[in-house]
Amino acid sequence: MAYVDEPAVSRMGTGGDGMSNESRTWTDPNFSSVDQSDRTVPVNLRQTGRPDIELLISTRARKSPYWHLAVEAGCRRAEVYNRMYLPRGYGSPEEGGSAAEYEALTRRVTLWDIAAARQIRVRGSEATAFVDYVVTRDVTRLASMRAAYVVLCDPDGRMVNDPLLLKISPTEYWFSISDSDLSLWLKGVNAGKGFDVRIEELDVSPVQLQGAEANRLMADLIGDAAAEMPAFGLAEAEIAGIPVLVSRTGFSGEAGYEVYLKNASLHAERMWEAILRAGEKYGLTVTGPIQPHRITSGILAWGQDVDNEMVPFQVGLASHIPRNKASDYIGREALEKMRADIAAGNHPYRLTMVGLRMEGEPIADYLSDFWLVAPSPDAEPVGFVTSASYAPKLRTNVALARLPVDLAVPGTQVHVFVPGTDTDTDTGSTSRSVPAVVSAFPIE
Repeated sequence: MAYVDEPAVSRMGTGGDGMSNESRTWTDPNFSSVDQSDRTVPVNLRQTGRPDIELLISTRARKSPYWHLAVEAGCRRAEVYNRMYLPRGYGSPEEGGSAAEYEALTRRVTLWDIAAARQIRVRGSEATAFVDYVVTRDVTRLASMRAAYVVLCDPDGRMVNDPLLLKISPTEYWFSISDSDLSLWLKGVNAGKGFDVRIEELDVSPVQLQGAEANRLMADLIGDAAAEMPAFGLAEAEIAGIPVLVSRTGFSGEAGYEVYLKNASLHAERMWEAILRAGEKYGLTVTGPIQPHRITSGILAWGQDVDNEMVPFQVGLASHIPRNKASDYIGREALEKMRADIAAGNHPYRLTMVGLRMEGEPIADYLSDFWLVAPSPDAEPVGFVTSASYAPKLRTNVALARLPVDLAVPGTQVHVFVPGTDTDTDTGSTSRSVPAVVSAFPIE
């Protein structure tokens, strides 16, 4: 395994930059110039291109109770999230693809199957004490029937998950989880601590209603409660006579709600069809999560932008590490030391998250690789893009990227190497340099 302080296996071109100036083909497939020495398992930065392969749909990964309905709605691709299939694209490129989905979100309303965001319930007389111990923020100040974005860390301060926390009551909380085994982590913590709680996954499968007409559609579905809900508010309701929990939250940057269907394995078709019927007059479209607003807002996607070898400070989540929380929590000592080290100019990580405004042709699809970033067209890569998309409102490409701390200053010019179409499996991919500028969040 080659790191930045080890010699490259093979170099070509001039100046030791590991790239032919004519073909721009990287000769070291491990891209050792990107310093990942703070990680146990480096991110795979090989540029593999877009292989013409299919995702195998089998019984190894779970299907949501909406899966067959998503297929009927035209789902053409999916990815695995929490060991479940997550629909990520519907219309074909000939039908407009991601651009058509973006238009549906910003002008009408969209329905997403996000059952892969599993619900883990913590219930019992010590539920508040337990949840307060496993998350960094002070949940004792969170009111019942409210939601909050939270961070969980391990004793070294590395992130375990960044779920949405739903506080039903002081004795019942739901974690709407990101892509990791949070239920096993919570059970493992409690095996040693012995809080009086029960931790279990629920037969609850959420969908999201996101877009310009989401407020009106939700009012049609659940009545006045929709308008009365504050941001991050919760409400018990019914859709087509079926009990649901609704939150005024979302992953889009547009108006939106999440609907948590209880006993989802029994009622999925009934609720889904009721939403489709109610949404007809608003031009409802079934889509998957849509990227431009998320990236522009700096909303992180687990696995793409953040993982369990990263700490909150390097991904813009310092505000989620309280300075005066009364009670102890997992990772507190490590995180407080990190804060002091950072204030002294000693960052405990090599790369930090930034936003980018990128030039070049509009990015119409998800990245199949992490695109490399360098300070100049002729320099070796020092970072990489994790998510990117064309943002129609800004009329430019936007991205999230991990860069060395000294480059993570708004206004800094960098260059992103966009892979070409020809791939050499021995040496990497041809690429072209695209100028980009570091931006704060939200990207404007």
